[in-house]
Amino acid sequence: MMPPYYESRFIRANHPRRAQAIWLRWTRLLPKPGDAVADVWVMLFDPDGAGNRALKVPHPLGDADYLSDPWSARIADSVIDDVQARASLDGASCDLAITPGDEPPVKLLTERSYTAKFPTAKTLVRHPLARFDGTVTLGDTRVAVDSWTGSVNHNWGSKHTPAYAFGQVCGFDEHPNSSLEVVTAHAALGPLRLPATTLFVLRHAGWEVAVRSILAARHTRGSYEPFRWSFGGRTDGFELHGEIRAEPGDVIGLTYTDTNSATKYCYNSALANCRITLSGNGLDTELVAARRAMFEILTDQRHGDVPLLA
Repeated sequence: MMPPYYESRFIRANHPRRAQAIWLRWTRLLPKPGDAVADVWVMLFDPDGAGNRALKVPHPLGDADYLSDPWSARIADSVIDDVQARASLDGASCDLAITPGDEPPVKLLTERSYTAKFPTAKTLVRHPLARFDGTVTLGDTRVAVDSWTGSVNHNWGSKHTPAYAFGQVCGFDEHPNSSLEVVTAHAALGPLRLPATTLFVLRHAGWEVAVRSILAARHTRGSYEPFRWSFGGRTDGFELHGEIRAEPGDVIGLTYTDTNSATKYCYNSALANCRITLSGNGLDTELVAARRAMFEILTDQRHGDVPLLA
């Protein structure tokens, strides 16, 4: 793979009853200019217990091996694939079994977009409703993961989207088999930053309500700030309205390096609140996820209320 390029293979999962979540990432970065690196990240959301924590352990790119078939990533002794995640790091470890569900992957983009140069950032949810079992240790905190629900994900591209809000729900409170993937993104063409585009894929009651293209996004909207987000849209006879909010105490701040070596700031909560209303085609439904939605903002600006943990 030639620079500029980045790739992230990650898992996330929530405790079935408590406000507790894990987020683990295997990333590689080939910047231009700059030195290539492979990082293993371990994040624990536990604001009501041990506290939020994050650790990033860098490795030489030569220690990394990424495969597409079978889908897997190895960085030194840490590995992730569709059925397991194992890591042994200085300060953290994990040993997780992953049981994928029967759901097909969630594609937030059109098929053509995945092979085109634009957008520069691609995203795919390989398993939107997976089960996780095992342990995660970060510092002196050991978390027992017993039938947690979450997802297996894959992001890659030649450049991060300059600014975005990203949301994901792996099962709503009263509808555990429903899932959501949504983004409001400010993409760029060269130095020109484009107006925000909102895309989403909601799976509920046997329906897939999706807007994946810029053309279809003429009928969507999205507006966000730290840490609230309102979005919606019309497609295929459905009308969707959504809101995701997070308290600053439920957010972890991270420092990202883009493929041009510029610094970005990622603010992520795995304990956000999401509310969706969906009407049309015989449905009139409200979906709620209380402190179990993922809400992420990527920005050039630091947020004073959330410390950077890694």
